[in-house]
Formats: sequence, C-alpha cells, structure tokens
Amino acid sequence: MGGRHDWLRASGRLIDSMPGRPGSLPPPARPVIIPQASSPPSAALTGFPSSRAALVTRPSTGCRMAPFLSRFRIAAKLWLGFSAVAAILAGLALIQISILHEDERRVLRIFENRMVPVRQLKTVSDAYGIHILFAARQVRGGTLETPEGLQRIQEARREANRQWMAFKAAAGAHSDPEALARMDALMAYVDRDLDRLEQLLVEGQLASLGRFVDDDLLPEILPVTTLLAGLVQAQEDAAQRSVDEMAARAQRTRVLSYAMILGGLAAALGLGYYISRDLSGSIRRMVAQVRRAAEGDLDAQVRVDGRDELADLGRELNRMVDRLRGTIHALAEQEASERAVLRHAQAAIIVRDTQGRVRRFNPYAQALLGFSEDDVIGHPGSPWLDPEEVEALARALSERTGRRIQGEIELIRHLTETGPDLREWTFVARDGRRVPMLGALSTITAADGQPVGFLAIASDLSSLKALEADLRVSEARAQAANRAKSAFLSNMSHELRTPLNAILGYAQLMNRNSARSPEDRDQLGRILGAGEHLLSLINDVLSLSKIESGGLELRTGSFRAMALLEGVLDMQRIRAASKELELRLEVAPGFPEHLEGDEAKLRQVLVNLLGNAVKFTTKGTVSLLAEYAAGRATFTVADTGPGIAEEDQRQLFQAFYQAANHPMAAEGTGLGLHISRSLVHLMGGELSLWSRLGEGSRFSFSLPLPEGEPPLELEDRGRVIGLEPGQRRATMLVVDDRPENRDLLVRLLESLDFRVIAAADGVEAVELWGRYRPDLVWMDLRMPRMSGFEAIQLIRGRELEEGLPHTFVVAISASVIDMDRDTLRQSGFDDFLGKPFREGQLFELISRMLGLRFRYREAEGEAPAPKALSELLRLESAAWRADLKEAVLIGDTQAALDLADQLGTKPVAESLRQLLKAYKLQELLDGLNG
Repeated sequence: MGGRHDWLRASGRLIDSMPGRPGSLPPPARPVIIPQASSPPSAALTGFPSSRAALVTRPSTGCRMAPFLSRFRIAAKLWLGFSAVAAILAGLALIQISILHEDERRVLRIFENRMVPVRQLKTVSDAYGIHILFAARQVRGGTLETPEGLQRIQEARREANRQWMAFKAAAGAHSDPEALARMDALMAYVDRDLDRLEQLLVEGQLASLGRFVDDDLLPEILPVTTLLAGLVQAQEDAAQRSVDEMAARAQRTRVLSYAMILGGLAAALGLGYYISRDLSGSIRRMVAQVRRAAEGDLDAQVRVDGRDELADLGRELNRMVDRLRGTIHALAEQEASERAVLRHAQAAIIVRDTQGRVRRFNPYAQALLGFSEDDVIGHPGSPWLDPEEVEALARALSERTGRRIQGEIELIRHLTETGPDLREWTFVARDGRRVPMLGALSTITAADGQPVGFLAIASDLSSLKALEADLRVSEARAQAANRAKSAFLSNMSHELRTPLNAILGYAQLMNRNSARSPEDRDQLGRILGAGEHLLSLINDVLSLSKIESGGLELRTGSFRAMALLEGVLDMQRIRAASKELELRLEVAPGFPEHLEGDEAKLRQVLVNLLGNAVKFTTKGTVSLLAEYAAGRATFTVADTGPGIAEEDQRQLFQAFYQAANHPMAAEGTGLGLHISRSLVHLMGGELSLWSRLGEGSRFSFSLPLPEGEPPLELEDRGRVIGLEPGQRRATMLVVDDRPENRDLLVRLLESLDFRVIAAADGVEAVELWGRYRPDLVWMDLRMPRMSGFEAIQLIRGRELEEGLPHTFVVAISASVIDMDRDTLRQSGFDDFLGKPFREGQLFELISRMLGLRFRYREAEGEAPAPKALSELLRLESAAWRADLKEAVLIGDTQAALDLADQLGTKPVAESLRQLLKAYKLQELLDGLNG
C-alpha cells in the first residue's frame, strides 16, 4: 500500500501545479471513531481482510459465578476470596492484595502515559500533514477565502505547538532525546516556511502559493510527519512491552496466589479458581485483541460487560483501536480523492514506470485520444506520440548534450533529470487527428528518493491555437488597414500638394515681375495667402496623422532660449492687452541662454498653452515660468481663469474634446492640447495639469534640454535676382510628369539664366542625363513608365560602371510618405524638396549643391517709425491690411510673413519682415492703427 500512496502523492503534487486542473479537493475529515455497530470499511480502502472479529466475554454454561463476579471491582473480588482463607494466610493474602493493587495502578499509569502521548503526536501530525496543507490548497484553488485559510493555518500551528510541548513535558523523559532534538529542528524549519506561507496569504500572492506549498513547504512537512510516525510507533511498542510485562507479572501473581491458596486453605480453591479465571480471561482477550490489531484487523472489539478496572482497560483499548481505524480511513479517503482527481481532471494524465509501461491513463486522455485502458495499460511505448517529433527532439537533445539518446523513456529521463519539463507536444489520436498539447513531464520518486516512474500531464491547446490563428488574421487585417491608411495619406498628399504646387509656384513666378500693377500684385497676394492657408491646413491634418502613427520626428539644434520665451510672450501681448490682462515672464536664475532641442515644437507647445490661457482668462494674470536644473528645463503656464472641472480634466487631452464649462471652447477644434501633449511626449516629457474651478489652471512640463552653443545666424539678404558676376551657367534637368509643375520649375530656373532641359518621366530623364550630363537634376518621384526611384538607380549604376562624376539629384515629391530623407539618401538622392516649395528653398539647395552665389535685392535699412509705417501701409488694399492685422492679433507671425512676401520688393515688405522677425508686434499694430 505504501508504493501506491507514493504514486498518488506524486501525481497529486504535479496535478496541483498544472494549469487547468480541477479545484483543490477539501481535506479529509478528522479521523472518526467508527462505532462497533457501523458497517465495516471495504477491504479496498483499508487494505485488510473484511471479516469482523469481535472478542467477546462469553459466560460459562456450567456456572453462573463469572457473571456474578463481573459485577464487582477487583478489590471486592479479592476480599471475597481471601475472607475464606484461614487466619494463618491472612498476612500473605494482604501482601498479595497490595501487589495486585500496585499492578492495577501500573496498568492505569502505563496506558495513561502511553495513550495520551500517542494522541498528542497524532494531533501534531494531523495539524501539519492535513489541516495546514489542505487549507493552503483550498485557498489556492479558490474554495476557501484567504482570511479563513490564514486563520485555520494559525490555529493548527498553535494546536501543534501546544500538543508537542505537552508531549515533551509528559513523555520527553521516556523518549529518545536524539529524536526529540531532530523533531525540534525540523519543526523550526517548518515554522519558517509556515511564516512565509502566512506572509504569502497576507500579501495575497496566490499565484506563488501553490508552487511554494508543493516545492518548499511539503518537502519540509514530510520528514516531520515521518518522524512523528516513528515516535507514535515507539509509544505503541512501549505500550505493547508494558502489556506483555503486565501479562507476565499477572501470571506470576496467579501462580503465587494458587500456591498460597493450596497451601493455606482448600476451601478457598473454588473461589480462587473463579477469581483467577475471570481476571486472566479478560487479560487474555485484551492481549488477543492487541495482537489482531497489530496484524491489521482493526475491526476486532473487546466486549466489556463488567465495571471493573479490566473493563475500563478494555474500553480504552477499544477507543485506541477506533482511532487507529479512523486514521486508516482518512488515508483511504485521501487515496480516493487522488483517484477522483485522476478521473475528473480536464487534462490528460499518463503515468509510466521506469521501463516505459503505462500504469495510468486517465479518462480525459482516453476521450481525447481514443485509446482505451486495455490498449495502453501495461504496454510499453506511446502510440499517441508523433514518432517524427520524438526523433527530432531526441536528435536535438543529443546534439546539445553530446550524449546519444534512443527511445522515448531515455528521452523523457533526460528531459526530466533537472526537474519538470514543460513544452508543446503533438499527440496523435487513434483516428489520426493531430492534437497540439502543452505537456509537463516529471519524475515520480518513492519515499527513499529513488525514481519509480514518470508522470505526464498535458492540456489541449486546440482552442488556444485556433485563437492564435484568429489573432494572426486580425493582425494581418489591421496591418492591411494601416497600409491602406498610409497609401491614402500618401495619395491625398500627392494629389493635393501637386496642384497647389503649381498654383503657388506660378503665383510666385508672376509676383517676381516688378512691372505688375498694384491691382495684380494684390490679387497675386491673395492667391498666395489663400494657397499658404490651404497648405497649412493640409500640413495640420498630416501632422495629426503623423502624431497618431508615431511618424513625427524631432529636429534638434541650438537656439536662443530667452528670444524664444520673449517671442512667444510677445505674440500674446496684444490679445492680453485688449482684455486688460497682465502677461508675465518669470525666468529662474541660472536658466541657460542657449538650449539644444527642437525649437519649433517647443514654440508650438508654448504658443498653444499661452494662447489658451489668454483666450479663457477674463481678468487677472497669465504667467510663463521657466526653470532649469540637472539638464532639464521646466515650463509652467499659469492663469487666473475660470478653471477646469474634474470631469473635463480627465478628457481634456483627447483629440477633438472641448470643455463644456466655458462658452469660448466652441471656438477651437479641440486638437491643440492633444497635439501639445503629443509633442511634449515626443520631446521626452509629460504635460501635466492642475486646475480648480474659480482658481485658475496650471499646465507644466519638463524636458531634457541640454545647454547649447550659440547658433550660427545667417544674414537675411532679401530676394534672389540673379547670379553674381563670374559664376558659371549651370545645366539643370527638370523631371516631372505634370506639365504645369515642370513648366513652373523651368521658367523659374531660366529666369536666373540657368540652362534647363525637361523630361516627362524616368525613361526620358535617363536618356537626357546621358546626353547632356546636367549639373543638377530635379527628380519627381512618382511618374508613369519609370519612377524617380528607378531612374536614380540607373543613373547611379551608370556612374559606377563608366566612372562618371557624381551628379547631384534632388528628389521632389508632394507625398508625405516620400519625405524620409534617410531612405532617399540610401536610394541615391542627395536631398529632398517638398511640394509646394518656396523659391528661397530652391535657391538655397542650388547654392549648397553647386557652390553658386546669387545677387539679392538690397534690403532696406532700419524699420520706419510707426507714423511712416502707417503711411506706407495705407498704400495697400484694405483687405490685405485686415488680413495682416488679424494675423498680428492672434500672434501668427508665419501668416504675417507670408502676407509681407506678397508685397514683393516694396520697401514696406522688408520693414514688416524686420518687425515680425524681432517680434515687435506692438509697433506693427500701432502702424496698422495709425
């Protein structure tokens, strides 16, 4: 029976550690003393014969003295017997009575001293081996609440410690000191693990509970229960020896009594015979019951009819046997529970011995794979394993370990030699179905630590695999949708920017003609302004798309920090003054003069935050605070506005969300804060908000901005009007499939006396490049017949093959997808120019690529006084002045610069540019209002 328990206990431990196992079973009930009248337990549970043998006291059919004597205590029986003895034997009779009294006390003392320690040891063993372990497993399985489980464990620990201390106090002197010391040491280890168990329960770490119980606590408890069993056995052996000694002593007492009676008085023979028969019969029956119990028959009972001490002893003996029988029943129930786990577990559980023969094949495995127990039990081999998979795994393991592995059992032995092995397997059902399984293999060891077999527990992964396939399909669809979105943005960018490039380009080209009438210039200015506005709208939408797709990149450089802060504040001064708000800039000491970062994105965030603060604040102050410490710059925009409700704060940074507690919220699009937070996050910070209704709001963020070097500032030399004297006349090739775009570039370049040739696609471009060898090629990327990417590959290839000098090629595209400069350079392009472009960008690329120098229209001197500026501005149209004033009022300097560019070479244009670049918006507004 011990071997069978080893198999089941090992199976139960691994089942508890597997996912998908059934809930932990409740611990078996405390051993119950089975009354004599109850039906006997089955032989399958106890392992002993099922016949019930009861030792009974049967009265003699020839004499009625025995039932009579059984009514009396032993002292009364002896008094009756010795009263008939002659006076000459009175002294000897008294001696014998005292001896019998001493025997009676010794019997009672032996059984009290032996049975109480046995009960104490059983209580300690039950506390550790049953109550604590099953409470932990119930908590892990979810059938017991954590507080109740913790309480049960603590109560069991207290009871175990109390009973152990009582045992040592009562029986310690009669027990093996080495065993007691070892028991104390083992209990100390167990107490540390139990402290850890209680800590896991208190902290709620249920995921680690099962592994801790099986891997740490159970191995510590098993030696304790084993040692307790040894102490119990020692107590029972001592009790047996005491009983044997008492039997021998009783025998000597009887012999002496017979001699005294025969030598003293013949008349006492009859009474002495009956007394001795009564006493010896009871003792023999108890000894016989103890022997049968030792042989395994725990159903035998001593029938107790009297009220003497031997009857008490018989009753106590019956109670002891009942407790032993209850313990055996509890073990049988535990074995039945483990069998139930094997029968009902929703996982395939397969047990094999060390020779590979199948010993257990649970019903789930039978139902899943179609093999019956008769097909596999007792047979070597695994018909459910894929031979090719086993061979491949054995070959891989052999290569890794350098040892040749043959056969399934040798493979399993190698896989489990360092502990349980968890991996995916493919099981082959009887009908040929291939079932993906997650299998756990482990070695089953006996009590002596020797391996006795292997346990495999496998869960069906079919549903999980199907879910993975569905997820892959969903992922593929999501990727396809993302690609479609990218293609849509690329096409929309190209389709919108291409005609807009022609509109703005031709307008700029026409505006270069100084002979145009003021009315023409005004109309061209409106075209350019409307086109720039449309371009900004397109860029905003594409920027939002880039933010959402993670395609926005930082462009870092050194910039003047104070100029940026003062500039963004100056943009809001006019609006703040119109509302009588105090606008303050507070810069903490030690703030660097120059910072290294993305100036444009930082300005965009600060302008948006300050603009919102001025917009929503009706009275009080709007302040910008700048601090610097440990390489991080912190910016805070605070206002004394109406504040933001808590429900709005939770959604304020979402795209298109507008707070509902302020009527001016409807004026915006709801994108500003969303984009600002995204830009701050891109720059390495986090935008935070504090606000309370009636007290104002405070937006703050901190960015990693190292101190920078003073930037190189280029002189603004005005509009390009031609090449400087002595510059060579370069040849340029313009490649574009759209005639209007191609003609625009040709005319613009020819206006500066460049030699220009044009091609409509990549095929013509390669042919013309080979014929004319241009100095610079302007290459559109998306064209019929041959794209710009294909054309540049052919050009670079011929340069390498023929040893030709490098030709500068600039990519031109209206698509946002094509604007990755790194990818373009890897493809062979030297730079990129996006559509629509400004002529200044075009000339800057020519100057950098070919080293040419241009002549510029002379810039005007100092900006005129407000009165003079006012007179110059009155010469322009009222509509243009209204647009400029609106741009200045909202702080949109870029829009104001675009309006100034519409004036072409007029003196007032350069004055406007100087004021705008210096952020002198108040002077400009005074000129407009003069």
